[in-house]
Amino acid sequence: MDNIDTKEHDVTLTGYFVDLIAKFSSVPECEVSARLESELRDPGRLVAEAWRRADPGTPDEITRFYQETDSYIYDLASDHCCARRAIVWEAIVRRIERRGRCQDVLLYGDGIGTDSISLARRGHRVSYFDLPGKTSAFAQFRFAKECVQDRIAVITRETEIPPDSFDAVVCIEVLEHVPDPPGTLRNLFAALKRGGIALITESFESVGAAYPSHLPSNLKYAGKTHRLMESLGFANTYFNTDPINRPMEFTKKDANLAGGLLWLIGRLRRAVQTKWRYLTQ
Repeated sequence: MDNIDTKEHDVTLTGYFVDLIAKFSSVPECEVSARLESELRDPGRLVAEAWRRADPGTPDEITRFYQETDSYIYDLASDHCCARRAIVWEAIVRRIERRGRCQDVLLYGDGIGTDSISLARRGHRVSYFDLPGKTSAFAQFRFAKECVQDRIAVITRETEIPPDSFDAVVCIEVLEHVPDPPGTLRNLFAALKRGGIALITESFESVGAAYPSHLPSNLKYAGKTHRLMESLGFANTYFNTDPINRPMEFTKKDANLAGGLLWLIGRLRRAVQTKWRYLTQ
């Protein structure tokens, strides 16, 4: 992979994924390397091509696509090799660990399991959720290889996510793919303990030919995540400004005066930071 920009991609991590995917899928390393190199150069291409071939239209067809495709293994491996992703992940870890050690954390839609492994190694009690299929099978293959399978609870049915159980829920670049984002956000609210936090990134605005798996029907939610979350009973308590709005943090507030004050402070802080960013651009 001599042509890949090593400043932008972790070469050691890339080699790790080539070896692991080859072993998981029983595909020659040279073939895996070629596919991953292609994805590193043109992020999202493999998923886009697989989506166009499958042409899923109904929610059931979309679910089946995610379960059957292996393109997301390469897509996510490529993304996790990117240096820029560390900015988001480090902010997420800081927000979780400022609450204390050994937090109960749900990784919602964690794909190939990178974030579950990271938090398990840091001593948190981790629950991994994703649809059953090739991607989640690869994640579980990784858990065993990394000897963390006993520290990660695997959930493959949304109905099996226990309510009022988590100190934090992490949902990274999932919402733009699902047919019912408000329904997903309600499920995140239900999973959290009072005072728990939801750490979210989304790309509702990124639709078009380059992102066919980002549902065009979700474009109407672009720029409205804060309002959606606040309507459910969350207060916006943090958002990272570099990169902008990744991650956003929402706290499941109490239905009392303190909860209302938390909600108001969140709205005021967001308004001030948004204005400041606009004035300094």
